[in-house]
Amino acid sequence: SRYYGFTSLGLASLRERGNLKNSVLAELIDIPGVATTEDEKLALVRMWLSLWIRPGIWFSAMSADWKGTKVQAVSGKFAKLTTWLGTREARRIFDAEWLPLLQSKFCQKVGDKYQLAARTVALDLDTAWGYCERCRSTQRHFPGRITCISCGADNVRSLDPETDEVFQARKGYYRASSRRALATPPGEVMSVVAAEHTAQLNSSQSDDVFSKAEMYELQFQDVNIAVPAPGVQPEVAIDLLSCTTTMEVGIDIGSLSGVALRNMPPSRANYQQRAGRAGRRGNAVATVIAFGSADTHDDHYFREPAEMVSGEVADPILTIDNVEIAKRHITAFLLQRYHQDRVPHIDPTTMPANLFEVLGSVGDFLSDSATLNRTNFESWLLSNEAALRAEVDDWLPSEISGDHRDEVLADLVTTTLHGIDDALDIRPAPAIVEPTPDQAPPADDAETSADEGTGAAGADSADEAAVAEDSGEELSSQRARDKLLDRLLYKGVLPRYAFPTDVVSFHVFDEDRSTPYRPAFQYAPSQGLTVALSQYAPGKVVWVDKREWTSGALYSPMRKELSEAWNDRRIYFECPDCHYATHVPWEQADRGRTGVCPACMGDRFGPGMNWLRPPGFAHRIGQPPGTSPDDAPAVSYATRAKLIADGPGNAQLWEQVNDRIQLNFDHQKLLVSNTGPNNEGYTFCTWCGLIEPTAMPTPLLAGTHAKPFPDKDPMCPGGRASRGLVLGTDFFSDVLLIRLTVSDPVTLRPSYLSSQVALRTVAEALTIAAAKHLQIEASELQAEFRPALTQWGGRGREAEIYLYDTLSGGAGFTQQVSQLGRKIFELALERLVECPAQCEESCYRCLRSFRNRFEHTQLDRHVGASLLRYLLDGTLPELSPARVDRSVQRLFEDLDRSGADDVHFERDAQVDIDGIGPVVVPILATKSSGERAL
Repeated sequence: SRYYGFTSLGLASLRERGNLKNSVLAELIDIPGVATTEDEKLALVRMWLSLWIRPGIWFSAMSADWKGTKVQAVSGKFAKLTTWLGTREARRIFDAEWLPLLQSKFCQKVGDKYQLAARTVALDLDTAWGYCERCRSTQRHFPGRITCISCGADNVRSLDPETDEVFQARKGYYRASSRRALATPPGEVMSVVAAEHTAQLNSSQSDDVFSKAEMYELQFQDVNIAVPAPGVQPEVAIDLLSCTTTMEVGIDIGSLSGVALRNMPPSRANYQQRAGRAGRRGNAVATVIAFGSADTHDDHYFREPAEMVSGEVADPILTIDNVEIAKRHITAFLLQRYHQDRVPHIDPTTMPANLFEVLGSVGDFLSDSATLNRTNFESWLLSNEAALRAEVDDWLPSEISGDHRDEVLADLVTTTLHGIDDALDIRPAPAIVEPTPDQAPPADDAETSADEGTGAAGADSADEAAVAEDSGEELSSQRARDKLLDRLLYKGVLPRYAFPTDVVSFHVFDEDRSTPYRPAFQYAPSQGLTVALSQYAPGKVVWVDKREWTSGALYSPMRKELSEAWNDRRIYFECPDCHYATHVPWEQADRGRTGVCPACMGDRFGPGMNWLRPPGFAHRIGQPPGTSPDDAPAVSYATRAKLIADGPGNAQLWEQVNDRIQLNFDHQKLLVSNTGPNNEGYTFCTWCGLIEPTAMPTPLLAGTHAKPFPDKDPMCPGGRASRGLVLGTDFFSDVLLIRLTVSDPVTLRPSYLSSQVALRTVAEALTIAAAKHLQIEASELQAEFRPALTQWGGRGREAEIYLYDTLSGGAGFTQQVSQLGRKIFELALERLVECPAQCEESCYRCLRSFRNRFEHTQLDRHVGASLLRYLLDGTLPELSPARVDRSVQRLFEDLDRSGADDVHFERDAQVDIDGIGPVVVPILATKSSGERAL
């Protein structure tokens, strides 16, 4: 481990086996200036051995599957050592004379490369240590040298891990248990049994008596749940439960004597929920420990703990006077009453078992021959309108009163039908177009091949696919496949009760109980898709039950869902400059094409990439779980929600706040996507669902490979991998589009950092001010920005901020904000100007929060206030001389610390410029050659 391994902690390092020392030293020749004595030669050998830790050490008991995966075969010629050796002559001698000898003594050959054999090395517990002050790496001390093997800097000092106060402060906790075990006589080593207590451990198999979480809960309470079989070790009691914020389910927090928080809670209310009740049922004092990570949110509360543990807590508020949500509940009520009325006419044998299918498909609802259909629904509503209105009036909250109540009741039928018709889009949806064989791409990237959708990922079996082909069945359109209930939920016509309905699972197969025909799952945690796009992204590790499972496949127990998702793929475009993004049906665009960005007018819009809504994720069957928290998974996150549509072209649809601010409220689609590490997407086998980051390729997807799920034919033929796949989802919500117009000398060019800081700050200020004014949680609203999709957007003359309800379908809060007009901008300006702490850029008392912690570096209340003043009353932004001076000083200090040996930096230096004379420049850089730069 880079941070907690034997070497990092100064506990042990690799050395040669005792019987090899003399034979190796006897055959090594001198390397002038590097290794001429026995001590120097031995130190260089051990330095070379230490570099094998990253590719791995081969033990004879290891599985053959680990060759090339967990233990790599390499040449043994390490770039770090080549740099460390310095001179060309030293490198030549090492490569020609030393390397072949070391390979023969310590390695086993694998093809034309080598693996370090465990039988040839041992751990050295009595090492002279060095510590690099530049890169902070612990390493073996090399006699007479202070050059770091990790970074190459001449900055390595001698280190005594036992007495160095700084090293002890950083690493002492992790060294302590090992030092006690190695002491003479050995000290007492305490073993703490910890277990997870989260919803991830809920049983995924209905025949399990207890879920894992329930078992651990009982063991935590010292309850024996089973008598062990003969020869089987009994279950031990659990000392510590690692819980999520729902730990109060089955756990009496008041009786706990200690609570440890692995990071700082989002707010004071969250802290009190998780730890504030600890110890209240007993007479003893409870201990609460909170750990802080390196982000700005945790750092703030680590330095200011009083702000977290004490003070007023905002009362929770339930908003029940929201007209838009009331309309959705009315639509749900009317559909429910209609369904109840028609149930006696439905053949019980045709009733679906799935709750989400009780209303049938969209295609059936639009057909007059179905029992539940659009025409009959309208007739039923009109026939029973008076009675239905009375029923709705009886349960509609009294908080919805006056004109709003009268309007809702009067337009009962028309509003319901209009919402459903909009959601169903009565116009025929185009059928899926599959390319002809001569249009199919090469096999190594066959993402549009017609037969992909009927591979292992697309049918329940090859036989089923063959039956479908023989019968001449065509793939149905997306509309016909959609369940009516799903469509109405997706379009925001029905209430979602703040719970995500687009939930996907991460499947971990139970290899012992799975059969080729019926997979069984050991775990199946789930998340809303917008969260899962980051948490379950391919290549990411998911910690469940003290082990890490790697997301390596797209998978659904209903295998046709993956085929349908692939057939419904779209082409995704994103601008690398302004980050505007959209997706279009795949038959309407070319993958790999780059065009002009509609927002910033740049010519790098794209390239087009396949975009797919994943039905679920899985850990590959047969892949053992990991246990190291220091493994480096693929880093990728889902984007913020991006508004696809442009603003209305009709000027009358815009509300003018003034000449520089316009507002438009509408119900719009928002797009969330994960473009993978380095924005290169993912490589996806369209036959079986195997997937990996394109930026981090492995041999897994090359040719024939094992399917990631249990199947009667466990091997996938391969050859149908699509590279550069983007995973994503979209949803509808209420959106307030705010168009900002500026003129010289003010500019909002998309590529300027100043524009991004100003717009991000104003967007956050508007969100916070709106939430405070409406007395709602800040998490109910979110804001993002982009260049205006007009001819002026790319020129820096127009930009747009869009505010949207985070509740899918919209909650009506954004509409209330739109009605505030100029007032919301004045409230936002007040928020920026009147920071109680009078901070330099931003702080937790004005703009920062746990929610926007990744954007803290882009929040500057002074820059945002300057833009808002200009937008409201035309006041041109001014730069404070004091702020400019502080910024220049920071830049100077960063440059001075950069360690550039041949450049000297001066602050406020005077230089003579031809034609001008002496001038004082903020920073002067002078190279050793005499060349200067201002």
